[in-house]
Amino acid sequence: MNKPFHKNYFLLLVAILALFFVLNGPTFAQIEEGVDAPNFTLKNLEGKEVSLNEFRGKYVLLNFWATWCGPCKIEMPSLETLYQRFKNKNFEMLAISNDMYGATVVKAFVKANKINFPVLLDQQLKASNKFGVVSLPSTFMIDPKGKIIGAILGAENWATPNNILYFENLLK
Repeated sequence: MNKPFHKNYFLLLVAILALFFVLNGPTFAQIEEGVDAPNFTLKNLEGKEVSLNEFRGKYVLLNFWATWCGPCKIEMPSLETLYQRFKNKNFEMLAISNDMYGATVVKAFVKANKINFPVLLDQQLKASNKFGVVSLPSTFMIDPKGKIIGAILGAENWATPNNILYFENLLK
């Protein structure tokens, strides 16, 4: 067989897979609202271990993402806006990076995009698997008792008036 056939076959396979995921969407059945959020311990960009349980007593927005994920990159500025608006309330944001190269790529991305919220590294997908993450970005809202109160699959504009109002009401 000649090389153009291989290239065309590969492109057709990619197109079929993309269409499959668009039509079927991601599945998400492992974690349900109202259940305890599974605890995890991951390292932050400075190498310090951080556990989800450390944030009991606060609302936590947990965002699973990666530097190579287009929709993740699109939502990052609005996550930063949300974080800046509510960081002094009973609120914490944790971004869990699924980048296999870890801090090497994530630190550069965080600096270039002026991200100030905490970023944790999940190179072996331990936390991601506990939450049943099958697509990025995936975001979970956890209440002060450690219960999951919401989940969003896919990118979100976190700085819309409706989202800001939701968090204002939640954090009263």
